[in-house]
Amino acid sequence: MKSSITTRITALTAALALIAGSAASCGKKGDSSETASKTAKELMSASYKAVEVVTDVENVAQIYRIDENRLLLTAAEEEKKTPTFYITDNDFAATEPIEVKIDVKDNEEVSYNSTLSPDGDIVVLATFTDFGDMEKPNFDDPDFDYDKFNFEEYQKNIKTTYKLYTVDLEGNIKSQNEITGFEEYSDEDGDVHIGNMYPCGNGKVICELYTMGSNYVIVESDGKISGKLEGLDENYIESVAVIDDDTLAAAGYFKNYESSVKLIDAATFKAKDEVIDLKKAGLADNMGTVFKGSGDYRIFMSTSSGLFGIKEDGSGEEIVNWLDSDLGDGDVNSIVAMDNGDYIISYMDYSSPTGGTAIYRLTKRDVSELENMKVVTIGVMYDAWDVKQKVSDFNKAHDDVRFKMVDYSKYNDYDHENEKMISSAGEQLKKDIISGNAPDMIVCDNQAIIKNLANKGLFLDLNEYLAKDNEIKTEDIMPNVLSACEIGGKLLSIPTAFNVQTYAIKSKNYDKEGWTIDDMIDIYNKMPEGSSLTMLDCKESISSMILGAMCSCIDYEKRTCSFDSPEFKKILDFANKFPKQDELIDWDDQDAVMKMYNNDNFMKDKQLLEEVYIYDFESYISQFKGRFGDEPVTFVGGPSVGGNGGMLQLSESLSILTNSENKDACWELIKEFFKAPEEDEEDGERMYMSGLSTIKSRFEKAAEAATKKPYYIDENGKRVEYNYTYYDQTKNKPIDIAPLTEDEKNKLVDYIMNCTTIVDDFDPDIENIIFDEADAFFEGEKTADEIISNLQNRISLLLSEQG
Repeated sequence: MKSSITTRITALTAALALIAGSAASCGKKGDSSETASKTAKELMSASYKAVEVVTDVENVAQIYRIDENRLLLTAAEEEKKTPTFYITDNDFAATEPIEVKIDVKDNEEVSYNSTLSPDGDIVVLATFTDFGDMEKPNFDDPDFDYDKFNFEEYQKNIKTTYKLYTVDLEGNIKSQNEITGFEEYSDEDGDVHIGNMYPCGNGKVICELYTMGSNYVIVESDGKISGKLEGLDENYIESVAVIDDDTLAAAGYFKNYESSVKLIDAATFKAKDEVIDLKKAGLADNMGTVFKGSGDYRIFMSTSSGLFGIKEDGSGEEIVNWLDSDLGDGDVNSIVAMDNGDYIISYMDYSSPTGGTAIYRLTKRDVSELENMKVVTIGVMYDAWDVKQKVSDFNKAHDDVRFKMVDYSKYNDYDHENEKMISSAGEQLKKDIISGNAPDMIVCDNQAIIKNLANKGLFLDLNEYLAKDNEIKTEDIMPNVLSACEIGGKLLSIPTAFNVQTYAIKSKNYDKEGWTIDDMIDIYNKMPEGSSLTMLDCKESISSMILGAMCSCIDYEKRTCSFDSPEFKKILDFANKFPKQDELIDWDDQDAVMKMYNNDNFMKDKQLLEEVYIYDFESYISQFKGRFGDEPVTFVGGPSVGGNGGMLQLSESLSILTNSENKDACWELIKEFFKAPEEDEEDGERMYMSGLSTIKSRFEKAAEAATKKPYYIDENGKRVEYNYTYYDQTKNKPIDIAPLTEDEKNKLVDYIMNCTTIVDDFDPDIENIIFDEADAFFEGEKTADEIISNLQNRISLLLSEQG
């Protein structure tokens, strides 16, 4: 262990010693036209033109290949009691409906899962819900009376049946049988939850049934369950597909959480020996939906970033990059490979106002189209939909510049068996900076990485752009966020949104904002017998609560640390009083889990602290104002954090590398994140916000809106108000909550704006050391004094050598 760690630190030190020189040299690139041309070709390697296909079929859900000239379309058509399918040609020039006549009673609701079987028949699974003599309650009716409605009697009246139909392409029902055996997979309320359905031929299908986990059962054409997928050792299955006459493919996470595609015998439904390792195929943990391949590819896999093809030898390559093909962020429901190299996809676009599905034809782009275009790289530490959407919109709006995203999350490699990171996005980013392959800008969710590299001069001071920009000014950004992000007087990153993490305590127990470790220990020692400090008093929860204090032990600017302080020893000794999480609770014991998560524990004085995340005003009202009621509470935050104890959790933070040749273009993209949206865009953007807005005007608008009832715009364009609600577990029903009063709003806003401490993650290399030592401490292998000495010595050495 010691040898391994020493080797790792020595290698890292040698590498980081090159950063200062590399930061300058990697900016001195070759001939810019040659570089641009090369980059454009790299960009174009997986870039297609996406042209929406116009058809008279709305909300196409799935597209299937019938034969070389015909396609089958399924559609999500609401308020239809019978399913309708459509046959069209390769050009979608003519569309003919296939109507299937299924008998549905007047007092029944029905929903359908459907698919095209490999033998050319349509298979339909129908779920019939009969409400008996009772009428289904209208929960959308503002006058609906929860107290008077007899839910128990209502549940007794409901009868659910399932039928499997085999239908030919003319709409004739070849067979229909009631499915028996689903009740074995029902939840505690007797409900069966049906997920995806996968056809196997001869009217046979695999159905995904789930309660706490998923089961993949085989339903025969006669409606009987003959078994389920076996021998997979799965932790989670993402999707299943028939890839040839003899083989099924299941994509997911299997033993030790390895991302793989397991091949299954189509006759026995048992796992074969052959497994496709997605990491070796170049997909890392970029898990997606598996489809039958075509041409050189045995399997297609559609992920959040693109369409990948996996060959017979298990190697993989990216075929289509969604962002480079201007498709933004969404899901591909189905894909058909055309003989001319095009692809037809049904695509669920999350960024569209309706969030509906559209059909696109993808055609390989000619590299000459972008030959003279400036290509700018943006490194992202994770796959963030809003960043992808902004980049997509920017690319569509500009003819002279194009951003290409480089997703570093593919370098995150976690060893589940030994519970440690082998490699990470942050480590790879450092390597790329050293080698001269750094992107023009980065989107990072870990401020510690930026802090640790700040003194190398690698990041541009964004204050310079804010000072001279005519559209976005310093005063437009939340001042506490700007203050928290400044390092050595320079603004090296700006986050697009933020959350506040704090802890609430009843004011009768403690009434001062902020507290020390001594305060917390003193209150803990005075707690009534039978109560807990947190939801689950264990080493993990206590360590998490005091994470802010651990972060404060590291000063990246001065390249020092202070783990040898008396206060940090108190933290370790206090956390060590508690057992490990798995020693306290059996996660398979649902009663124990529900008891732990009971929201009433805090209000009934069984739990002293309530963890509070403030990520928007609406959720604060529903989750916390409703829970606290008239009981005065105080936000104390993390112990010894300073200030009011509240800590900022930053969403994606945007930074520009000083060696970029495209700094102005990077700033133009950054500005797009800080422009207040138009009125008609406000609701859609707010729905996908990853926290409180960093734009000051937008933050203030959201705070003011929280003093009024929420509303939605109905199909007639009418504004309809409704009430905030909180689900009261004691009364077992939702209760109405009033909006914030002006005084409540002002107090909450004041608290948020006085939070100036960032909850940092740790720099990856420092994190490895901390977790290594913490594990040894919590396992009882080392004393607190040994851990403190090791942390102080190892991290001090690392900081000084990196500096």
